[in-house]
Amino acid sequence: MAALASYLMRSANVGTFNAIAELDLSFTQIKALCAMECEGDERSVKALAESLGVSLAAMSRAVDGLFERGLVGREEDRVDRRVKRVRLTDAGRAVPQALNAARLSALQELVGSLDDEQAQALEHALSLILERRADIAAYRPTNKGALR
Repeated sequence: MAALASYLMRSANVGTFNAIAELDLSFTQIKALCAMECEGDERSVKALAESLGVSLAAMSRAVDGLFERGLVGREEDRVDRRVKRVRLTDAGRAVPQALNAARLSALQELVGSLDDEQAQALEHALSLILERRADIAAYRPTNKGALR
């Protein structure tokens, strides 16, 4: 399993790094978008900074840039106007999805290189895992056969 994971990560690196370079975002901005997409809810800038281990000032600058590019919405908290809440826009949600697509390209290449017997064996092994792991199965692509 480690060999397969290593192969896939190494194969996906170039495409992923190219996608990151095209975005022209800072690492903190990318981390913020991915964290918000993963956790799926509106958050305060302070909570986002704490969860990512960066200073409030650094996160404020990152969020300002994301807001200017239309990747996040930002508004004052209804209860405490000093608190700024941020949420992903559709454009902001597309960034982590694009990075995931770049990573998945290595898996698509691997699956495309397998013969029928190998592909069926891999599909069977993965189906056993997905049957018992709803947390992993939740990430299945919505279109059937997305990788084959």
